[in-house]
Amino acid sequence: MRCRLLILCLSTLVAAVIQVHAAQDGAPPFQLNEEIPHYKIGIITDGPIKSFPGLIDIYRSEIEQIAGDEFTVSFPREMSLEGDGTLVGIKRLLEKLLNNQETDLILTLGTIGSTEALKRKAPGTPIIAPYVLDPILQHAPEQDTGSGVHNLTYVASGTSTNQLLTTFRKIVPFTRLAILIAERDITGIGAIQKRFNQLANEHTITIDTIPVGSSADKVLASLPSEVEAVMVGPLWQLDTDEFARLSQGLTLRQLPSFSMWDYRYVEQGLFATSTPENIHEHLARRVAVTSQEILLGEDAATLPVVFSKTQKLAFNIETARAIDIYPSLAQMTGSILLNEQRQDIERRLTLPEAVQEALIANLDLAVAERRVTAGTYAVGEARSPLLPQVGIGASGRVIDDDRAVISGGTTPERAWFASASASQQIYSEKSWSAYTVEQHRQAGRESNRDTVRLNIILEAGNAYLNLLRQKTIEQLQKENMLLTQANLERAQIRLSTGVAGPDELYRWQTKFANDRQIVLRAESNTFDAMQRLNRILHRPLQEEFIAEETDLSDPLLITGDQLFYQLMHNPRYLKDFNAFAMEEGLKLSPELQVIDAEIAAQERIIVRSKREYWLPDFTVEGNVDQVLSDSGKGQRDEAVTGLDDTDWSVGVFARLPLFEGGRKSATLSKTREQLNQLKTERMATAERINQRILAASNNTRASYPSINLSREAAEAARRNLQLVTDSYVQGIKSIIDLLDAQNQALNSDLDAANAVYNFLIDLMGVQRSIGQFIIFLPQEEQQKWLERAKASLK
Repeated sequence: MRCRLLILCLSTLVAAVIQVHAAQDGAPPFQLNEEIPHYKIGIITDGPIKSFPGLIDIYRSEIEQIAGDEFTVSFPREMSLEGDGTLVGIKRLLEKLLNNQETDLILTLGTIGSTEALKRKAPGTPIIAPYVLDPILQHAPEQDTGSGVHNLTYVASGTSTNQLLTTFRKIVPFTRLAILIAERDITGIGAIQKRFNQLANEHTITIDTIPVGSSADKVLASLPSEVEAVMVGPLWQLDTDEFARLSQGLTLRQLPSFSMWDYRYVEQGLFATSTPENIHEHLARRVAVTSQEILLGEDAATLPVVFSKTQKLAFNIETARAIDIYPSLAQMTGSILLNEQRQDIERRLTLPEAVQEALIANLDLAVAERRVTAGTYAVGEARSPLLPQVGIGASGRVIDDDRAVISGGTTPERAWFASASASQQIYSEKSWSAYTVEQHRQAGRESNRDTVRLNIILEAGNAYLNLLRQKTIEQLQKENMLLTQANLERAQIRLSTGVAGPDELYRWQTKFANDRQIVLRAESNTFDAMQRLNRILHRPLQEEFIAEETDLSDPLLITGDQLFYQLMHNPRYLKDFNAFAMEEGLKLSPELQVIDAEIAAQERIIVRSKREYWLPDFTVEGNVDQVLSDSGKGQRDEAVTGLDDTDWSVGVFARLPLFEGGRKSATLSKTREQLNQLKTERMATAERINQRILAASNNTRASYPSINLSREAAEAARRNLQLVTDSYVQGIKSIIDLLDAQNQALNSDLDAANAVYNFLIDLMGVQRSIGQFIIFLPQEEQQKWLERAKASLK
């Protein structure tokens, strides 16, 4: 084959040289024979192909495309024959094409036709049998890499049933299996049942062979109730609607299913397969190449029959959820996962919704709210001494009789009294000061709550953005893992052609295993980010939700205004905005408001401490004592003593402690120092706030340009990876070059993804440092703020 291609290339080159020289000499160019050979290709199908109506057209298209300018082909209608699903009928059609002198090539597009073709010994017309799904079952001849039979080649397009069964049992253990096979294949290929019996003995299981015609209901009705799993072969006679009924029926019965041949079956509802995607298209392309080689003179007997394809597992996760059977994490990692995104998750979150929910439900904010509520009662407690104080009491008393006698009725020997008292502070500096101080401290508690509120908004926003970041990173790592898997397949091809050694294959296998570990870690990081956001929102930690993606093509437009865009594109504007932001930050900062409240409290304490030296407390007090009963000596007798049973008194009092061991001066000095401490702390806090605002602004100044720069780098890295990959396939570049290009592309993609979220998080930091989240303000308030900010730029 290589010699023939070399001769063809040399002939073309010689002809081109002759034409050039002839053109230079003024002679007419040398003309090669322009007659292009034409070939007629016959096609035999086993019967109607309801499962894939466009299958024949795919083969025709691929063969016509590969013919190019070397030859032309046609598929005469009288040579495109459809069988009746029986071995006798298909055999008759094959004989008809073999006996037709105009037939140049025969394609048997069916398992029965392919099996019958394999029985031919040196047929007169070349035959390609693409549907050899199990060479052992179909008794395919083999010599070296070809069939060894003149004018006969085939494509071992399937995977041995034994290997498929082993793969399926690694996913789902079972002892009773049903294999669904097209009804016409069972009758047309007599060895099927015998082969399945052998496999049942080898695996120590029971296998039920279920013929499938054109009705899904009949298939479901014929499934034994003891069946634990189902394998599905090519079901030629089942159309798309009926197959959907079949897959739904298997799912309702909680039966795990495995497609032995067609990847599309998993897309349509089966549980798993190891068949690669687009198997029909790849097989048609392989048949087209084989057809070209045969029509250009190669003996079909020498053409390779092996159909290289990767055994890549694919799972329909929606089906897995329905039957409650899941592959292991190791099996899912590196596999194709269809319908992985759950459709039954009703909870969806956007960034504003996440922030709003956090403000309603967050426990840390609830604690701060409780502290404020408790503070309102503390204010009431401090106010209480300023209001009237009323009390009642009762007492019983016994004294010695001699004192009772001389008391003159004022203190009987035995007496029972009731009393009531009331007082009202006319003015008490201590009480008024305590009340005022507590009011200031309540304002501080409210400002502390506002600080917590701002922190919760920042925490919820960052948690949401980090969740989106982790989902993006997870997707990039999965794509990189799939790329490694593709490179592993390329290395296998290079090894089979002798371009590379086994060490290269082992290198890719090692990288693929490492990449699968990285994907598992990325998935775990996504779960961590989701659970962190759930904690902030006070939701069940494992509750799943969908974080809505937003358009991040230009995150500067997140407010719908051009302000931030102008700031990032004009350094002078940014400097003016920083001055405005610092002014806003000092005015709005709840941290400063907390200190201001405590300063006001300390100043009031100083005033009180000074007044304690000279200002007494003034109160009005009154008492009423009622003798309820008395006995013994010295009883109160109004006729004798002139005393009735009721005593009362009312008075105005002024009290001023003159000496308390130096407490007053010590308290005043301490409070002055605390006030100075608070004022110094306020200045330090103000400086920190200004520095925090500038740092956040500087971060955005760096992170925003990084978005476009990292995107450019990622695009360049992807183009470089494509070039290096092509060169690697051609044997020009080494594995080191490809590994380096792949790692560079991955890191560039990660940088590009991180750049967007880094900027958004920095933008959240700017707003937190200012003390107001502009992007979450109501539209009217947001507009007012933006107008003030723009005014500062003028």
